[in-house]
Formats: sequence, C-alpha cells, structure tokens
Amino acid sequence: MIPTRSQLRIVAASLLGFCVLWALLLAAAGVYVVTRADGAGGTFAGTDCALVFGAGIWGTDTPSPAIERRVRRAAELYADDSVRRLILSGGKGDQHRASEASVMRVVAMRLGVDAEAIVLEEQSTSTLENLSFSDPLLRDCASVVGVSDRYHLARIGLLACLLGMEDFKTIGAGERPAFWLEVKSVMREAVGILYYLSSAVAQ
Repeated sequence: MIPTRSQLRIVAASLLGFCVLWALLLAAAGVYVVTRADGAGGTFAGTDCALVFGAGIWGTDTPSPAIERRVRRAAELYADDSVRRLILSGGKGDQHRASEASVMRVVAMRLGVDAEAIVLEEQSTSTLENLSFSDPLLRDCASVVGVSDRYHLARIGLLACLLGMEDFKTIGAGERPAFWLEVKSVMREAVGILYYLSSAVAQ
C-alpha cells in the first residue's frame, strides 16, 4: 500500500517533533552538567574519605591525563588534611591491563599519599559500579567526597542520589582537559544522564 501525501506529512511531522524533543532534552541535560561542574558540598575540611573515580589507562599501566588530574586533586586534599583516606575505584578494561585503581595508587603515592591511607576497589567498569562497589568500603567513613573531572560530577551526583547515598559531596579536578575534549565529554555525560533518568522512570 502506498501512503498518501497526508499520511507522509503526519509521519514527517512526528519525526520532526521527536527530533525537536530529543534536542531540547539533550540541551537541558547539557545545561545540568555544566551547572554542576563546580561540585556540591562546599567545605571539605575534616572529610574522612575521598572516593576517586577511575578513567582509562594507556597501554598496560600508563595513567591517562584524566587519572593524573583526578588523583592529583585527591592528593592535594590529602596533603592539606582535608581528607584522611583515598578510595581509588576502577577495574580493568581487559585482562591484559592493570586495573585503573592500581594505576591510580602508583600516581597517588608518587604525589605523597601514604600507602596506609589508600584503599582499592578494582572491580568496577562504570560510574554506577564505582559507586555501588565502593559503597561497602565507605561504610566506616563518617563523610565522603567524590573526586573526578568537572564534567563528570553531575552524573556522579545523580547516580549517588538514585542509589540512596545521601549527602554525597563532589569536587572537580583542579586542572581541566582541552576545550574540545571537555565539550565532547559534556555531550557524552548529557546522554548518560538522560539514559539513567529514563531507566529510573521505567522502573
């Protein structure tokens, strides 16, 4: 059956409406990511634990710039006694690579963090798993701050809320990636936020 011209108009209008709605949702999510880039929670003095979110590694055990930025920020908090312990979270991309957490430990110790102040979580492969797998390690922490790149903080905060992790503070790395990389990352984070929100609504 060949569709009529009016039927084609309806289909075209529906597709256009869907695209406009998707664009508006994506833009709103992007704004949310940007407005949460400064973190949440204010002061961090006297915080028990910093949960440092992993990122990709290069080769088998070389820290990526993202790992360097995140761990450096956590080490600064440790050095000025703002946090007492670092929980380094991140698993393996494949069996031939070191875990992100173990690579972060090398960076942290190079930056002056005592080995006794470091705890590893080496099973997670996503932000959601970073939080859920680290939760048992955080239960004896009176207070926690999440440390990651600025563009990552909105998704961390949203997922922590969905997991029932109340009063979860976040702070961004002091250094920022290249502008084009940050823009690309914001777009990816916006898509991720829409995905998790839609999943939560579906449940």
